[in-house]
Order: sequence, then C-alpha cells, then structure tokens
Amino acid sequence: MINLNKLKIPEKGTPKIDAFFAILLLIATLSTAFCVYQATRWNGLQAVDFGESAKLRTESIRATNTANSQLIIDVQLYTSWVNAVSKDDHIQAKFIEERFREEFRPAFEAWIAQPSNDPKNPIPAGSPFDLPEYALSKYDESIRLEEEATAAFNKGKDANENGDFYILNTVLFAIVLFFCGVYSKWESIKIRIGILLVALLICTLAFYSLGSILFTVGLV
Repeated sequence: MINLNKLKIPEKGTPKIDAFFAILLLIATLSTAFCVYQATRWNGLQAVDFGESAKLRTESIRATNTANSQLIIDVQLYTSWVNAVSKDDHIQAKFIEERFREEFRPAFEAWIAQPSNDPKNPIPAGSPFDLPEYALSKYDESIRLEEEATAAFNKGKDANENGDFYILNTVLFAIVLFFCGVYSKWESIKIRIGILLVALLICTLAFYSLGSILFTVGLV
C-alpha cells in the first residue's frame, strides 16, 4: 500500500511561482548574453581608440621634431644672411637667400620690406620670426594630431566606462540567475515569493541601468 504520509503535496501557488521563475530565468539569460556581448564589443572599441590615440601622439611628436629642425635651419640661414649683409658680402647674402625654405620666405620678405631705423644699417629691427607671416605647417600638424589623439583617448575612456557598466549589469543578471537556480531548494511558498521579489528587484535595477546605458550611447 502507498503511504500517503510520505507523499509531498505541493503548496498552493507553487506552479505559478515556477512559471514566474521560468520567465525570469529566460529574461535574465538573454540579458546576460547581451551584456557580455556588449562588454566585449566596448572593450574592443576601447583598445582600438587607445591604440589610435597612441599612434596619433607619436605622429604629433614626430611632426614637432620636424618643425623644430626646420626652425633651426631657418634661424641658422637667417643668421648667416645677417652676417653676410653686415660684411657687405652681397654675393654670399644672395647665395644664402636663395636657399631659404619656402615657408620662411613670406616672413622674410615682409620683414625686409620694413624700413630700417638706422640709415647706416639696412637691416630692419627685429626678425622675421616675430611676424605673423612666419608659420611652420608641421607645428600646425602637430597641434591637429594632438587634438585628434586627445579625442581618440576620450572615446576610449567612454568605451571603457560603457564596458564597465555592461559588466556590472552582467553581475546583476548573474545574481538573478542564481536566485532562479536555488529557489526550488525551499518548499515554503513564502520563502519562494520572497526570493522572487528580491530577484525581480535586482532584475529591475539591472534593466534600469541597462536602459540608461543604451540611452547614453544613443541606441534608444
């Protein structure tokens, strides 16, 4: 004969609780997979942006070094030209002037066109390097590359923050999965309802955080 005392009769409402946990388990599983994918994606974007930033900074430094070298060449040629003119060696001065860099010529011509304050000295006051006409394109390129490097670095920081948010959401959904896996250890319907409420609260918090991320990155 069957011992009816040994039969466990499920408490009223257990099937409904099981259905809620099953739905919550499905939602948390899909959400976890989505967050893991997004975290991996943003970490990849972070690496690309940081790599691009490092590359641009290297190019910026290279452009600065080139500009410094060009400045030294301009200064040396200008100094040699001044010495030649001071000695009335017009042949040497003309020889040096023909070897001025093209970027230096506009500033030199604007400077030499200025009147001299000393009638005995045909060389104007100051130098071509004080005039706005003197500009080095490599310096401008260096500044532009530095700005692009900073922008790429900031993008990398944003990608890193987005990845961290997705990892946080992954942890929250993992907690929900944990509750969905252990609730059946308790036969009391009150304990199961309590676990369900806690799991729903954490799941709601995770979805709120997820929604804020999606809104921030412009996906919604």
